[in-house]
Amino acid sequence: MTATAPLRWWRVVTALLALAVFSEAVFAGAMLSGFAGAMRAHGTTAAVVTACTLIAALVAFVALRRQRNGRRLAWWLLTLAAALIVQAVLGILSMKGDNVLWAHVPLGVALFGFAVLAVADIGRGSSQ
Repeated sequence: MTATAPLRWWRVVTALLALAVFSEAVFAGAMLSGFAGAMRAHGTTAAVVTACTLIAALVAFVALRRQRNGRRLAWWLLTLAAALIVQAVLGILSMKGDNVLWAHVPLGVALFGFAVLAVADIGRGSSQ
């Protein structure tokens, strides 16, 4: 196993998290289109993605602490988890009737972009 093999594996983990963040947009669109169960899927996926991202960040801090660019990935994931928590709070407030969709929707777009940047960054780190 090369020194960068763990980072390659983490790149896959990060890519899966980015895909999960993208799925939130799909569920949001389904919800806006009136599909039954879409709101539940959106909320459940949000909780799972947030928890998985936070766990991945914490594990990355421990598992990759001696790996080149390992801490960098852990910080990417921790920042993504924090932003996902803010996003979830905005979603809950929106469900309760607060007028915060103006922030919730663009933050969702930004989260996907941020997740893709994390994948790209770790990809650069694992190829060095």
